[in-house]
Amino acid sequence: MSNPIETEDAPPIIQLRPHKILSSDLTSEQDRQAVEIVDAALTQFTNDKDVAANLKEQFESKYSGGSWQVILGSSYGCSLTHKTKGVLQFQITHKSSIMTVLLSQSPA
Repeated sequence: MSNPIETEDAPPIIQLRPHKILSSDLTSEQDRQAVEIVDAALTQFTNDKDVAANLKEQFESKYSGGSWQVILGSSYGCSLTHKTKGVLQFQITHKSSIMTVLLSQSPA
């Protein structure tokens, strides 16, 4: 069995927790970044609020044009207004349960 060849130009291979994009009108790059940020934050933080705050802070530093809102948990209801091309909802496995993450950008 051969190992994949890694070059200096190739991005590192990141093993993410199982996840599923439910809906998105963000770019695929933004989708990927959000999943990676939440995946890393779930290892770093023990509190869901801190995971959500970390995602919000990182997206607000990278993408301007309105504040980002994050709702994270296993069960919630919400009603929100968001910018066009400004919403992502995905599920990610954490501690043998499924957590849903909703990320949206508010109009400026």
